[in-house]
Amino acid sequence: MDISVIVSARNEGKTIQRCITSVLEQSHPVERVIVVDDGSSDDTIDVLSCFEDDPRVVVIVLPQNVGVPGARNIGVQQAASEIIAFLDADAYATAGWLGELVSPFDDVGVVCTGGPDLAPENDKPFALAVDYSLRSLIGSGRLRRDNAFAPYAPAGCNMAVRRSDFVALGGFDEHLNQRGEEKEFLQRLRRGGGRVVFCAQALIWHHRRVSVRQFWRQNLYSGKARTDILRRAPDAFAWPHMGPAAIVLALLAGLLGWVLGHGTPMLLIPALYFGVLLVDAGLAWAKARSLAIALRVPLTSAMVHIGYGLGLFWGASRWMLGKPVGSGAKDRQSPRTSS
Repeated sequence: MDISVIVSARNEGKTIQRCITSVLEQSHPVERVIVVDDGSSDDTIDVLSCFEDDPRVVVIVLPQNVGVPGARNIGVQQAASEIIAFLDADAYATAGWLGELVSPFDDVGVVCTGGPDLAPENDKPFALAVDYSLRSLIGSGRLRRDNAFAPYAPAGCNMAVRRSDFVALGGFDEHLNQRGEEKEFLQRLRRGGGRVVFCAQALIWHHRRVSVRQFWRQNLYSGKARTDILRRAPDAFAWPHMGPAAIVLALLAGLLGWVLGHGTPMLLIPALYFGVLLVDAGLAWAKARSLAIALRVPLTSAMVHIGYGLGLFWGASRWMLGKPVGSGAKDRQSPRTSS
């Protein structure tokens, strides 16, 4: 079964070479690696020149940033393979990644596959704490993989679909250019009755955010994106995604009750929450045996909860005010293609 890999990149000069090399060295042959440079201002294009003699690598240069959904859609337009896989430019794949992703498509009822993404073990402690929080039960309910809490939804950094389905459904919604486009697309796939398969061995190594500001923005925009997805696809609703909003409301109620003079017992709510975060830190220590990671986990898990929860409220307020979904698709200009 032939497969092409789409890589959207913007200012990923430090990671793009390892990303593309990992795809070219897959045990399952790849027909095309289509790299869409989404208006980079760093040396991404210069780094990609090392692949100019490999006919499998196609580079599409966009003169300005159009957003991840638009860049991925452009990449798919240049692909002719039966299966399309997506990989982020700040990630690199294990040798059997493509084979694991493509194998379930032998079953005609499978419409989408995806796998886990883990932070490289040599990443900075903050990035490894982020990785832990995104995968732990307390930090995220383990919603990033197949589990009983919510239907599995592959991340756009590691997923594969049939090209025919992708084209028939019109690709990713380019209005969802602040995160979440793959989740909305997945709902369109599910409506046809197809199965989405979690491939535990289809592993990629994915660099996480390395600063508080970057990770805070990621969670804030992820929460906002959830309401944008629900506006497009109400059937994407799942109660576990509302957990962070409940945490934010509980913390605000506790603090407000204390400020209004309802007594110290109201402070038990934030105190209990802090205790849960400490438990999460203890579990991180037991798993990673790293004090540097464990000490950062209360912060990163709290950022997941509070950032995502506030993002939900932000998105909901925009919804009630009749604001448009996302920030609007950007106008496209003619791309430049090389191979």
